[in-house]
Amino acid sequence: MKRLMLVTAALLGMVSGTFGWNGTVVTDVTPTVAPVTAGPSQVEQMSARSTIQGILGESATLSQDLTLSGTGWMLLDSLPSNNPTQFPGGRLDFSSRLLQLEAKWQIIPGALILDLGKQIIHPSSGFFKTPLNLLSRGPAGNTPQQTPAASPQWEEGWWGVKIVGFVGDWTLEDFLAPPLTWSDSADAALQYVSVQQGDLDNQVRVDWHLGAADIQLLSLISVTDPGTSSASVHDQSGMGIDTNLGDHLTLRGEVTLADSLNRLNVVDPNTQATANQSLSWVPRALLGATWSINNDVSLVAEYYYNGLGFMGDEYTSALQYAKNRIATGSLSPDVAGQFGNFSLARNYVFLRLTDNFTDQISGQGWTEVNLQDASGMYGLGLSATYDKWGLSGSLAGTWGADGTEGHVLPFMWQVDIEMQFYF
Repeated sequence: MKRLMLVTAALLGMVSGTFGWNGTVVTDVTPTVAPVTAGPSQVEQMSARSTIQGILGESATLSQDLTLSGTGWMLLDSLPSNNPTQFPGGRLDFSSRLLQLEAKWQIIPGALILDLGKQIIHPSSGFFKTPLNLLSRGPAGNTPQQTPAASPQWEEGWWGVKIVGFVGDWTLEDFLAPPLTWSDSADAALQYVSVQQGDLDNQVRVDWHLGAADIQLLSLISVTDPGTSSASVHDQSGMGIDTNLGDHLTLRGEVTLADSLNRLNVVDPNTQATANQSLSWVPRALLGATWSINNDVSLVAEYYYNGLGFMGDEYTSALQYAKNRIATGSLSPDVAGQFGNFSLARNYVFLRLTDNFTDQISGQGWTEVNLQDASGMYGLGLSATYDKWGLSGSLAGTWGADGTEGHVLPFMWQVDIEMQFYF
């Protein structure tokens, strides 16, 4: 794997040097201990996932009012399913994406901007969760993340058209993402460039800068199956506010409301039967703060309400389903992970303390707690940089009694060793 990383870095470095692009090569080795079924009993098994990511990007100014930018990404993965029982056909699975490609034209400098192409739309300022990121995908390749952030290090954008207007303290933005689909035969090649977009999405965002506060209002209208007799229209709307209190404290709050969202519900935990369920008027909310204790140390605290999560008997049934799924080694749908890792319930809190020990070395410690059953996750991390190289290490673990979410997570503890090379 080390030799392969050096070869990948050399190839990308040649491309970067030829075209003047910027790039990064990142390799992760992630040993994981997870409960697996061995005959009639359950044992702890260690597996190791290795990934190499290569990223190339560039931004060019074609004229005073026109800029082009793009980012390409590739991945070699020894365990793309992140399941120790499901290995790829070859030794390494290859995938790639064009994460971002856009042309930005200042039609009226400082007042009106037109943005065309594949764009990442992230209005949320949340760290642990990001309710306002209504158009969002998970990390490219579902790769390990050294930092437990909701917005991944690399994410694929959306093809569309965005127009932004500025008037005083107001910003008005409209982003239109058309449906883009193609045949299965075409997808055999295009899957290495872009995922398909099935819906017609239009998101409108208004931003008002009021003193020390930034206030956002947004609405996303989505049309599923556009142009067909089964087409339906759905709306998600939200509001966010960020404000500074003095020089050291930042407060933020976000709330969204969806007219309907789907989730996978448990019909029978013993037979592993599930069914799709549509929920009406689903709220999600975040309340958080960042305290800059001094120039080097900061603390993030956030509370998240997941209106799509489970409570009461439905929560108990979902936990039993997840427990049975691990005990039997079943490949039935992962109900517990459908909203992301450790997000099955309604109420969570997150704490993260970071310290820049020197200009080159930093550390962090974090914990996430499910308030419904007092189970949780924790993590420690240490990072060092020197010139064009970086080295990071992290440890994540879980806790929780039998019958809690922390007890049915797909791992018990996980180590991630990551090396970065920048060029």
